[in-house]
Amino acid sequence: MGLSIEPFLPEHAEAVQAFNRRLEARGSTFRFPDTPVPTWLPPQDGVPVYQEYFLVRDREAVRGGYILKPQAFWVDGTVRMIADYRLPVSEGIVDPRHAIVGMLTLKDAMKRQPLLFGLGMGSPEEPVARLLKIFDFPIVPCPFYFRIIRPKRFLQGIEFLRRSNVQRKLLDLVAASGAGWVAMKAAHRVRNRYKQEASRFSWSEEMTFGPWADAIWESAKGAYALCAVRSRVVLDTLYPPEENRFTRLKVSEEGMTVGWAVVLDTRMRNHRQFGNLRVGSIVDCLALPGREAGVIAGATHFMEGRKVDLIVSNQLQRDWCHAFVANGYLHGPTNFYFAVSPALGKLLQPLEECLEQTHMTRGDGDGPINL
Repeated sequence: MGLSIEPFLPEHAEAVQAFNRRLEARGSTFRFPDTPVPTWLPPQDGVPVYQEYFLVRDREAVRGGYILKPQAFWVDGTVRMIADYRLPVSEGIVDPRHAIVGMLTLKDAMKRQPLLFGLGMGSPEEPVARLLKIFDFPIVPCPFYFRIIRPKRFLQGIEFLRRSNVQRKLLDLVAASGAGWVAMKAAHRVRNRYKQEASRFSWSEEMTFGPWADAIWESAKGAYALCAVRSRVVLDTLYPPEENRFTRLKVSEEGMTVGWAVVLDTRMRNHRQFGNLRVGSIVDCLALPGREAGVIAGATHFMEGRKVDLIVSNQLQRDWCHAFVANGYLHGPTNFYFAVSPALGKLLQPLEECLEQTHMTRGDGDGPINL
């Protein structure tokens, strides 16, 4: 095979479509975008976050591809462009003759953007995660936090815990008896150490991110070892005003803006984990240092008012993890992982300490997909 890796151009569209058809015919659910201009985050002048598509070609045939999402990050005390390695797809998943394609895509991505990371992945045992490990990417979990708002609905609808007849019958019994409501409310109440202080904080829904978001970013960035630039330009690109599924909450403490959160309110449909529950999710957030718990309190009160069944979030940075615990959230198994390239890892030393000060949420990487 004479393989080459090059940007996705309009003349490659038919070959990409043929590639996707071959994957589908062999039972794969993976698909690569079949148009060269991204529908999400196309390159725009003056916006330091965008996507680029690259293809692995064997003469005229496409054998794989991957996406880079370069973005401005605060890292090592300055702003640098680093990139998320996204959606590597290889014909090797259905045809072993092309098994090398996956490795070639990662090597090419590391050459184009040495400061590289991966986010999501589902499990450290997924093929992409195993490949990252081969190339010496440290991989750490982004903890999953949840707060159950309507215990009966939760017990009757959480597919993750209802995978056998015995489990379903037991959860239905607990839901009907009312014991689930008592137990879950008690669990959240015991962990909620922030309830009395939370009354100082208020929130308001915003159509866009204003100058106040820039002020929060400038005041907060120094607290992090690694954090995507969260200026108003970037935020309005990631969460555009015309996208009405996003709710932007500005949180204030006694009249002073101290942070913000982006939340979703999603009615799930046959979700493999959440079934048909109504799931609130805190997908992104930022706060003045020390006000993280207040921001989560405001976002939680807002979602409770929407009468969601539960609220979920993934976080990595230490203070944000503490903020969720302080607001009574419980800690569950995660499918969200963060991986760092060797070159990026050299900027984050000591690595373990810097990872605790790395702000990663569902709003980073692929964005809040599946929520």
